[in-house]
Amino acid sequence: MDKLIERFKALSIGEKIIIIAGLALLIDGFLPWYSVDLGPFGSVTRNGWESPGALWSMLAILIGLAMAGVVAVKISTEGVIPENVGGFSWPKIFLGGGAAALLLVVIKFLNESSSLGFGFYLGFIAAAALAVGGVLLYREEMAGPA
Repeated sequence: MDKLIERFKALSIGEKIIIIAGLALLIDGFLPWYSVDLGPFGSVTRNGWESPGALWSMLAILIGLAMAGVVAVKISTEGVIPENVGGFSWPKIFLGGGAAALLLVVIKFLNESSSLGFGFYLGFIAAAALAVGGVLLYREEMAGPA
């Protein structure tokens, strides 16, 4: 366990953001993204896995989970993940994945923006954090070795 903590501490800030934001987005997927108060009849809530526009949030959550998973595998094993996939480096893939997750959450917002619950706002923040993590890793790659 101490070895994993050491490896986590050795990660760049972008990789740490991706792991935390990916897990936060997964957990957030089960919180209320939409909430409608029906007065004396109670209220109805819908989470990130349910309609309206469930496809958009499900894809964003799965992208975040995949991004966090790649970084987690990277810290738990050595040499298992190739440096490039299909000619693209991991920082470029993380940049695209983070941007895609954020875009999907924005599309969900544009699809239905009434009765938003706190889960939607947390999901937006987590997707934005994924995008920021991707940007940081990409900038680190462009800067080259220090």
